[in-house]
Amino acid sequence: MRKFALLAALLLASAFFTVSLSEPAAAIDCAGELGCPPIPPKQSQSQPGQPGRSTNHTGALVVGCGIASAASLMVGTQIHASHKNKKLRRQLTITEATWYASACPFLLPLALIAQANCPDNKATYTIATLAYRYVERHPGGDQSAFTNAFGEACRTHKLSAKTLAQLGALVRG
Repeated sequence: MRKFALLAALLLASAFFTVSLSEPAAAIDCAGELGCPPIPPKQSQSQPGQPGRSTNHTGALVVGCGIASAASLMVGTQIHASHKNKKLRRQLTITEATWYASACPFLLPLALIAQANCPDNKATYTIATLAYRYVERHPGGDQSAFTNAFGEACRTHKLSAKTLAQLGALVRG
């Protein structure tokens, strides 16, 4: 995992420097030399028919924010799914997932609301563990029973024996 993170950081850094240095390097190579194409005159922004440069970076920020949220969710999922003790491997709870996704500041209120409505407890961790085991044995299976049980765990902070039996039968079946 560390090698992957280091490799990804190096690739991003090299891409950044390649993009940022490519235009000035080309200008330096051709400045004043014979055989270079002429440098076009700079256009003023007030010429009619020419659109001005936009300084709006909202689109790039939204895309970067989405990538950061997705990456932090993937990292969080991998952390909880690769626990050394196989009995403790689990999915993220809803509260944990919202906190990981709040790498984007505009998702922070969602994390605060999720934390206030359903703080993690022993029942939510039990459901996350059982759901992980279910998906491990039945990839692509219907997880609606776990979602319904999560609602019960949020309301009562515990699971009834009936719910535990149903979830256990799903995992084993």
